[in-house]
Amino acid sequence: MHPDLSPKAIKTIETLCELGCTQVNQLINDATSGKEIEDLADFEPPEVSMIIDELRQIMSVYDAR
Repeated sequence: MHPDLSPKAIKTIETLCELGCTQVNQLINDATSGKEIEDLADFEPPEVSMIIDELRQIMSVYDAR
């Protein structure tokens, strides 16, 4: 995990991952296309970027399979 992520952000990442790969990939796609992500609305843009990057890294493990 990125060392600058807040405990709240880490908990959000864990919660989002519990939704499954399809949901996380959709969230990443939505964020990449500029859509506002309701689950990330409480975070400042720099932390949202870190959360999305962390989700991409997590998903890359599954995509490599």
